[in-house]
Amino acid sequence: MDRKMVLNRWRTYFEEVSTVEFAHPSIPSPPPVYSPVQKITVEEVEAALKKMKPGKATGPDDLAANL
Repeated sequence: MDRKMVLNRWRTYFEEVSTVEFAHPSIPSPPPVYSPVQKITVEEVEAALKKMKPGKATGPDDLAANL
């Protein structure tokens, strides 16, 4: 195959893939809190960090277990 043809085909493929709109449900978000929010304690943070497994993907907060 000609290199130019291959590059053109890849360009076409990625243009098709990147412009397709997929129907997906919206991500639910909790309603806003207008009252005072409880403070997070150091103990709660430590407990949460201990429960996290190293080498796993981050969650929505984008925090890795190995800080």
